[in-house]
Order: sequence, then structure tokens, then C-alpha cells
Amino acid sequence: MNLNDLYKKVSAIPIGDFPPSALSGLLHGYISVYSIVRVSPWLEDVYGSQWDIHERIREIAGELADLIKDPSVTLEDRVGHIADLMGAYLTYSDMDFLDIALDAAYGIISPERNGEIVLPCRTPEMCRLLCSCYYFTGEEECAKLAKEIVKEFKTRVLENNLTDGEVWAYLHSFEFYANIVGEGEVCEYVVNHLKDKMLFLLKSDVMHETMLSQVLHFNVLASCEYVKLENN
Repeated sequence: MNLNDLYKKVSAIPIGDFPPSALSGLLHGYISVYSIVRVSPWLEDVYGSQWDIHERIREIAGELADLIKDPSVTLEDRVGHIADLMGAYLTYSDMDFLDIALDAAYGIISPERNGEIVLPCRTPEMCRLLCSCYYFTGEEECAKLAKEIVKEFKTRVLENNLTDGEVWAYLHSFEFYANIVGEGEVCEYVVNHLKDKMLFLLKSDVMHETMLSQVLHFNVLASCEYVKLENN
């Protein structure tokens, strides 16, 4: 299935019908599509207006904001939702969403509110959360800890078999770190390795009918399409 067909299929589903585990991929897929249309406005005929895509991103951000406040959500999942909500702000500039995300982020990494940063988990999502905190607050310790995490990930990524979802999570984390902290040389080889795995996923053209599988492919296809437009 190509991006256009998959986009129509995904866009026909109400946001509230997606499981929380699909929201991250869904959000970043729409952010890529928004970027595609912004670069090439004539593609609004294919993907809809920038406003329509913007509103879809807002809906997803609203779901994430609710999940962040839900005490039944696990810490690891909450970290991912917070990182995604801060990422959404870069496209959908709503200060309420950013305030919610930053308050929740520091509630996790600085629970004593004394300036000391602690990490209850060291996941790709935590790396993105730290990079976002660094971007919005200039907190150098966040950048330092994010660097430690990506260095730890290198061996894990290169020496282990990862699921398609894990490949994308690590790739997103490494690229986010390179773009925000600006030390691409720390992870360039790993990024290329993960991109090769993502390209293999697209070439294999195996997509299950589950929402998670469709959203993963939507996210990857949209990201690849945006990269192609940027490089032309």
C-alpha cells in the first residue's frame, strides 16, 4: 500500500478509536505529512489543507495531554506521551500543551523540584524527553544525560534483533538527539544502520491489518516521503 492510500485509510478513523500505543506513530506521521504539504502546497489536493492536518495533530495532542494525567498509565508509557506532546508543540504551538508536558516531565526527572535530575528509566522515549527539555529550557544536564543514553544504546541497537517498532523508536531517538543537541557524529553510524532496517521494512511490503502495523507503515512512509522532498 502506498502512502496516499494508507493516509486516506488512517485519516478516516476517529482519533479516539486508536489505542494509546499507536498515538506516537500517528502523531509523527501527521507531522511529516504537514511538513510535506508546507514544502509543497499543491499536495493539499492529495493530503488535505494544512489546517485540516494541523487540527488532526491538535486532536492527537489532546489525547496525549489526557494520558499524561492518567495515573493508571505506566511510567515508561507516560515518558513517551510527554516526549510526543512536546514534539507536537513544535508544529501545533499551544502553550497549554507545552506547559502540561514540561510540568509532567520535570515531575518525573526532578521529583524533588530541587534542580537535581534523576532518570527512573533509560528508554528511547526518555532520550527524546531529555532532548526536548534541553530545547525548551536550556538545561545542560538534560543534554548530558541524553548523550549518555544514546551511547548506551549503540551496542544494544547494533548487536540485537529488534522489532520493527523498536527500530523506529531507536531511530527517532537518535535522530532527535542529533537534531536537538547537535552531535550527529555520536550516532551517525547507528542512524544509517537503523535506516537500512526501515528501508527493508518498506521493501518487504508486509503490513498486517492491525492499527499498530498500519500506523507504523504510515509513519515510516510519510517520513521517507518528506526526506525525499527535502533532498530534491
